[in-house]
Order: sequence, then C-alpha cells, then structure tokens
Amino acid sequence: MKLYKSLLFGLLVCGMAACDTTDLERDINSLKDRVEDYEAQVQKLNDDMNIIRVLLDGNKTITSYSFDGANYTLTLSNGETLTLTQGVVGANYPSITIGENGNWVIAGTDSGIRAEAKDGEDAPYTPQFKIENENWCVSLDGGATWQNLGVKATGTASGTSPISSVTPATDGNSIKITLAGGKTCTIPVVKDLVCEITEPKLADGEMWYIGTGVATLQVRVNIQSGDIIRAIVPADWEAEVPDYSGLSGEKTLEVKVTPPSGASKCVVTMEVNRGANTVTDEIVARTEIANYWDEYQAGMDIVVGDPNGVHMVINKKNINLTVKHITSSSSADDKNIGADGIYFVDSDVTDVSHTRFGLKNLIIIGTDVDTQSKLAIKSNGADHQYFNLGKDGGIGLALKNIEMDFSTYTQTYVVNAGNVESNLDYVVFDQCKAAFPNTDNKAFNVINLSGKANIHIKNIVFYGNRFSFLPSTGNINLVNITSPAAGTKFSGYESFTCSNNVLYASQSDQGISGFSLLQANLDETKLDAIYSLSVNNNTIVNLYSKNAMMRMRAVNIVSKANLMWNDYDNADSRSWLFLTKRADEAVELGQLELTGNTVYDQIANKKNWIVIHDRGYRPENHADYTFNYLDANPFDGGTFDITNGVFKVSAGYEGIGASLD
Repeated sequence: MKLYKSLLFGLLVCGMAACDTTDLERDINSLKDRVEDYEAQVQKLNDDMNIIRVLLDGNKTITSYSFDGANYTLTLSNGETLTLTQGVVGANYPSITIGENGNWVIAGTDSGIRAEAKDGEDAPYTPQFKIENENWCVSLDGGATWQNLGVKATGTASGTSPISSVTPATDGNSIKITLAGGKTCTIPVVKDLVCEITEPKLADGEMWYIGTGVATLQVRVNIQSGDIIRAIVPADWEAEVPDYSGLSGEKTLEVKVTPPSGASKCVVTMEVNRGANTVTDEIVARTEIANYWDEYQAGMDIVVGDPNGVHMVINKKNINLTVKHITSSSSADDKNIGADGIYFVDSDVTDVSHTRFGLKNLIIIGTDVDTQSKLAIKSNGADHQYFNLGKDGGIGLALKNIEMDFSTYTQTYVVNAGNVESNLDYVVFDQCKAAFPNTDNKAFNVINLSGKANIHIKNIVFYGNRFSFLPSTGNINLVNITSPAAGTKFSGYESFTCSNNVLYASQSDQGISGFSLLQANLDETKLDAIYSLSVNNNTIVNLYSKNAMMRMRAVNIVSKANLMWNDYDNADSRSWLFLTKRADEAVELGQLELTGNTVYDQIANKKNWIVIHDRGYRPENHADYTFNYLDANPFDGGTFDITNGVFKVSAGYEGIGASLD
C-alpha cells in the first residue's frame, strides 16, 4: 500500500485557510442560516482533518464507501467511519500546514504538536476546530481547551478547506484525495480487509492500563487464505496471537499481552497482511501507575495538573532540572528543600521540610500513588518558610501528591509573590492535602499576589486536592490577585482551573462566610482579563462567599457540577460570580457555561445564592443561570466524614461534586 505521505509534508501548504414582524422574522431566519452555515463549515474542516490523519498514519485501507450525492462515507479497515463533503463550504478558513519539524502550523503559528507519529509514539491529537463569535478556534488536546485563532469565518476568503475533492477510481479499487493545493493522495479500497481492536474501548488519547499479569485485547479480522496476522510489541513486552490457521471469515481474536515487571509503556500494533496490502490498528498500553519515581526513571510522562484540562508533563526529556529522590535514608540536608529542582519524596519519610528561597523551577512529587508524602511548612517566630516566587521566571511551582503540614505555621499565606519581575508558566497543586491554619481570624490566602503586579503566572491549577480550613471570621481565598501598586496592572494570567477538589470547614455547624476561590481586580486598569476560567466538580462544605466565590475579569467561564453543602447558619449573602465592573466594556464575554451547580443548604437563607452578582456585569439572559437546590441530603446513603474530609454522594447524585475516593 502506498499513500504518498511525503506529499503531505512537502506539499501540504494549503489555506484552511426598530422593526416590524417581517423584519424580525427575516433577521431570525438570517441568524438561523448563518448558524447552519457555520455548523457545515466546522464539520467540513474537522472531516478533512480526519482524512489527513488517515493519510499521515499510512496504515489504513478503505473496506467500503458510499455516496449520497453530496457526501462520501468511508469505512476504514479499523472500523472507523469518516465523512467527506464535496465542493466549497463556507467563506474562510485558517491556514493549516505542516512545518519542517513535523508540527502542525495553524494560522501561521507552530502549535508544538506533532502531525505524525515519532519514535513509536502516536501523534498526540488531530487538531479540532470550531467557530465561536465568528472566529475560528482550535483545540490541540482533544477538545479540553480551545484557543481563538483570530481568523474570521466570514468575509473575504484568505484560506480554503484542505481537501478540495474526492474521486473514486473507475474500477472501485481506490479513492483519490485532491488537496487544496492540487496535489493528490490515494487510499486503496480492499473489501473485507479488516483489523480493528474492539476491546478495550478507549477514547481518543486514552491509554490501556495493565496490571502485573496477563491482559487480553480483542481484535476483529476477516480471515482469508494466506492472511498473516501478528502483534507487534517491544522486546520487553510479550504478545501472543491465537492459532487462526483453521479459521476463515469475520472473527474476533483474543490476543494475550504481558507487560514487563517495571514501569513501561508501549504501542501494541495489530497487523493483518494480505498480498500487497497491510493494515494495522494500534493501542497505547502502559503498566498501572504505582510509584511516580519509578515512572520517571522509566522515562514515562508524569502529568501534573488537570489531566483533562490545563496541566504540565514531566519526563526525562522535556525538563532539564536537578532531580533528587528523598528517601528515609537521605541526610538531613537532603530532606530540606531549599533550591530549585525536581524532588521525589517517599511516603515513609516524616521529616522533609521546605526553606524559603526565590523559586522559579520547583516541583515536588510524592512517590507513592496511594499515599501522600509529607512536607512541613514551618514558622520559626517571624521566619516563615512559605513558597516565594522568585525573579526572572521559569516553570514555576508544582506540588503533586503532597500532604502539607502547617502545625507550626503562622503566616497568612502559603505562596507569596517576590518583589522582582517574573514570568512563570504554572502554580499547581495536584492531589495535595492540607489543613490550613486559622491565623487568629485574619485574612488568609493560599496564593497571595496582592500588590505584586510584577509577577505573571500563566496558569494557576488546583486539581484533586483535599483542603480543610478552620472556621474563621476572616476572608479566606485560594487565590488573591488584587490591589496592584499605583500605575501598574496584573497581566499574563491566561487560565485559572479549580476542578475535582474537596474544600471544607473542618467543624460541623461552623464555617467561613468570606471564602473565595479567586479574588481579583475588576478594573481594566488593574487587571488584564483572564482568558479561561474553569471551575468544575468541586465539593464545598460550610464555605460560602459574601464577596463572590469568583470575582474577576475573564473571557471564557465554565463552571459545572459543583456541590455546595451547608449547615452553617450565617445571614451573610452568598454569591458565585462577580464579573467585570458594570460599565467595563473592555472584555467581550465569550463562553459562559454554568450548569449542574447544586446546593444543599439546611438553614433559613438556603436559597439566597446569587449566581451572577448584580453589581457587576450580567448578560441579558442572566436569569437563565440558576442553581439546583436539593431538598434531600446528597450524602445520605453515601459518606459524610467532616473529620477526615471524606464526602461521597449517594448513587443518585453521581457526577456532582468531587470524586477523590
């Protein structure tokens, strides 16, 4: 089979590149037509990208196809079905090319994402596209996040869709794909040549996790005399295809796969050869994660942050920092973290501590997946060992699988901004645990950036944490980005993520009325808008906000399936979102998605949550955004353990709140 992949790399330089009722009806119909045009345009581009993915893979044939007069439907040898639309759809597309380094170049910018497999690793994702506010947006992570390309979908055409036509051969044995630049590629049509991994069923980008024993995958084939079927794995893996010599026709074969004893990942390739044609299907398999140090040593990726959203990836290849493994036999000096680097801390070490320094590349990871490692954050009188964001910039700060000990800590923040200019990529708390101090009812911030517009943090992420707070009359914030010095403004904040966390006051019938996830300036002269705010599936117990749970200037806001539970009686108001100042038109609100947010409140003021505060900007349809108020306790029949912070909803409420246990 020959699919001329080189054509795509060498030559795919193509542009994707006051009224009466009659007037009202015409406007409505015009809007409907425009929406339908956009949908067709988006469908066309995404369908074209899927076909290009097949051409780049070079390991599929077409088993059958049909044409309905407008669209071709292609069934591939791995069971996948693709659609191609003939002709011109829509006015304008972003330019899409493949750079000399093999990366997708979209709207003139190198995406950093490979277009083709490399070193046995599949290309991460095929770019996906959508139109929002008449602009093209791209996702490079399977639809988890989107970037506005600044390319209009309407107006004078500056680019076309990448595939201009589809032409079946007269003998029906191939289909010719003509690219927008005029070059062609051919995919063979081989009836009944099938190779499809049917079990396990995985989403795009998902891996098959295998324990220590033998695992089984199923592959659908259509056996004819002379077919050669084999499984391809690295030397330290084993794969056994059953005897198929006496079989014919469509069959499902069970292939036994055995991983090595240590941490490992590989591509399991199933291959069927018939004469001149060979088709394959692949699945990425890896051993179950048990120890992050072993994973790192084996060259595996460690994801820090929201795996389905904003995160960083750590491995031996992509981060050049000093690496230390802290064990129970490490020296006292080695157990003190006082310099940049990557630190792996074993869970049985009890005396690891942090000493304050101007950090810019500090990553601390607890090694045992099932048990968080302990890290003491101490105060010695007025000497507080908080995390101090240092100068120049770098990766930033990331803690994963760490239990922070604040038993001697008396400062009013955990992360603090330094006094010099710094650009950091991340501040991340991932699967951490902490019981934060009360600090005598003073205001307390987990991340304190107040007054320090010299610090610019691209991504702030809280994911999978269990944080408890002592009841307090002070204002408690996860993040405080307020009050820049005169003549300065906060900038460089691209995303704020808070997902799958348990946040709670640690005593029943008591709580905090001045709690916030994010407190930031509303004035455009003091804060550039945060592009993306994502707050989903958090469980929040006896914490509510008279100052708004999120107070900021943001462009795209998604807040879904959060659960607020309360038996703390307080007459203060409680609100969810406080958007830009009412008169501030500098931010054009893009995405606003507020769904599935649920409240169970046992006090008299239980239904006085304000979804979008009326003292800030509110869209015209703000009344459409509401909370789901429950009359029944969602933890009845589940688990409610406020001492240990374990909260599991009963079966009827699954999907609401966090799922840490």
